[in-house]
Amino acid sequence: MPAGKHDKRAAIQSSSRVLDAGGNASYTWATDANRWAMLEDQSGRELYRAQQVDPTISAVVTLREKYDGLSPADRLVIDSRTFNIKAVLNKSDRDTRKGQIIHCMEEV
Repeated sequence: MPAGKHDKRAAIQSSSRVLDAGGNASYTWATDANRWAMLEDQSGRELYRAQQVDPTISAVVTLREKYDGLSPADRLVIDSRTFNIKAVLNKSDRDTRKGQIIHCMEEV
């Protein structure tokens, strides 16, 4: 896979549940890995709900190398932008060097 197009560093993050002293649960995000990626913004829209604007941007992120275990429970952070994963597609199940295509939504 050509390295020139994969010019962004994507942090792959997973959430963990943490209990405080009172037993209340909160979730924190931790970076599991970093991969070279190509980011392509696909479309954007603004929804007006209850007189509030709810903008979202859909994007496709292509990882240069496959990351096993990546799922919609995880998220990507690229250039201080946070992307919630909607779907993960493997380019080739036989060759891990072929990377992955990830469909995401960015909450703005």
